[in-house]
Amino acid sequence: MLRMEIACFIILAFVALLYFSARRQHTKMHKTFSAILIVVLIHLIFDGATLYSVNHLDTIPRWINDSLHRVFIGTMVLVVFLFYEHICLIIEEEMEKSIFLKNIARVYLVIAELFICALPISYKITDKGNYEAGIHASVSYVSVAVYIILCVFTVIGYWKQIHYKKKLVIATALAIETSISILQGLNGTWLISGMGITLMTLSFYLTLENPDILLLNQVKEEKKKAEEANASKSRFLSVVSHEIRTPMNAIVGMTELLLRGDLTKEQREYLMNIKNSGDALVMIINDILDQSKIEAGKMELVEAPYELRGMLEDVRMIIENRIGEKPVQLIYTIDDQIPEALVGDGLRLRQVLINLLNNAVKFTEKGYIELGISLEQKKEDELLLYFSIKDSGQGIREEDLNRLFQAFSQVDTKKNHSKEGTGLGLSISRDFVHLMGGQLKVRSEYGAGSEFFFTISQGVSEEAVYQNEEMTSSESMEKEFTAPNARLLVVDDTPMNLMIIKELLEPFKMQIDLAESGMKALELVEQHQYHLILMDYLMPNMDGVETTKRIRSLSEQKDAYYQTVPIIALSGDISEEAKEQFELARMDDFVEKPVTAETLKRVLIKWLPKEVNPSYITTN
Repeated sequence: MLRMEIACFIILAFVALLYFSARRQHTKMHKTFSAILIVVLIHLIFDGATLYSVNHLDTIPRWINDSLHRVFIGTMVLVVFLFYEHICLIIEEEMEKSIFLKNIARVYLVIAELFICALPISYKITDKGNYEAGIHASVSYVSVAVYIILCVFTVIGYWKQIHYKKKLVIATALAIETSISILQGLNGTWLISGMGITLMTLSFYLTLENPDILLLNQVKEEKKKAEEANASKSRFLSVVSHEIRTPMNAIVGMTELLLRGDLTKEQREYLMNIKNSGDALVMIINDILDQSKIEAGKMELVEAPYELRGMLEDVRMIIENRIGEKPVQLIYTIDDQIPEALVGDGLRLRQVLINLLNNAVKFTEKGYIELGISLEQKKEDELLLYFSIKDSGQGIREEDLNRLFQAFSQVDTKKNHSKEGTGLGLSISRDFVHLMGGQLKVRSEYGAGSEFFFTISQGVSEEAVYQNEEMTSSESMEKEFTAPNARLLVVDDTPMNLMIIKELLEPFKMQIDLAESGMKALELVEQHQYHLILMDYLMPNMDGVETTKRIRSLSEQKDAYYQTVPIIALSGDISEEAKEQFELARMDDFVEKPVTAETLKRVLIKWLPKEVNPSYITTN
């Protein structure tokens, strides 16, 4: 038996070495299991000592035997108490609630230890070996029984709240201790309590307290927290985006309406500054939302046919407006071999080009900015395109190149502190180019200018982007676009937004009805047949998604009109979650706030039915 106690001690000493050498959080569970390991090792030492002393009663003084046995029994009771405490902590971690029975267990521990110190000890001598017997020994059996009963009651009481893996570990430990205690009680000469305690300790260590398992659980917990934090951040950004875009809709919309009137040169300049500042703020919001999506791993490319030169002309207008009165020439060098219609994420490519060109405008006070696009390689329906944005601006220091693409950072801050921007443009552009299969690089000479360049593959579209010639109306026709036979419904809970959208639509000479709630919209939809509905997303009581679902459900009662009428979402929230909601409600498209007349015109041309759409009628 002594050999078994020594073997148990060596095994647990090795376990303790592994346990205490591993880094871990200092939680109550960790502290309790640490105490279990220490007390068990002490218990095994005295288990071996009493095993030797009790069989040498004629040579070892009685008082030494008694003292060794008191420590041996006292540590045994303390160990089973600590195991009960540990099981309670496992359960409390799951349910985040304190267990009352722990208080009973603690009171009993104090009483049991007092009895162990005070009660007399007697020994039984047999041919197979000597062992402690009598009332003092009975305290240990009773104590083990009390704690096993407490464990069973506790586990049964909170069975549903305990994780199934932890249930298995606790049940195994209780089965081991119960079996060993029964065997020990039936035959006092076996002296196997130390083995039982060792097996219980190993079962907890190998399943719940192993450093690798704890690390894995900690990684899972941290991942869960990170995902929850990302989800919370996304929700926050969605709400903030909507709350900012709603007043921005009024600012940009009102400014656009005022710019239609007769103004002095000074008034027009003031209003243009307001409009440009509003556009810049919206761009900052978009950058922050994009960065959030990229960090969460939710940014995906949407490949579709697009017109390269049409997109580049759109970019030219934006950048020339940014250049303003600066003595800076914007140069386009586009390879004639590149087809007109390409396949890729034209929206993200446009965003990259605008970011890089905007950056060039910020740091170029005179000279030129050149956008170059060349065909590097052609393989059947795939093109390898090289993009380059050069400028004659201030350039970048060599020591700043390494941190140029870091989010929220700006290089040469002393010189550039007055330059606007969040520092996200280059970081987002790098990530978008990477998603497209390329790598954004830079070469620069301080004081002489910079060049940002990348190579990406784009598909070739065999079909024209717009299949109907009517949709590609001339610029002069678009400026004169009117649809007097079209009837629209605009739904928004903010009266100012209704007024602004109505005024923005005024040049198109359509019949327009207004609704300040989802319920009012349902009433009007049942009274009139509209050619198009503009639906605000977030409204009290019944939002745009719910209103759209109810409109679509009306087809079950009446006719197919309710299934086909184009419904366009007006939203300050452009998150993926919001877009999914629009799709599920069977909204046909969405318009991002702040809304402009140009955006509304494009939507009308795209979605108005043929019979009231002049972009069809005038070419037939």
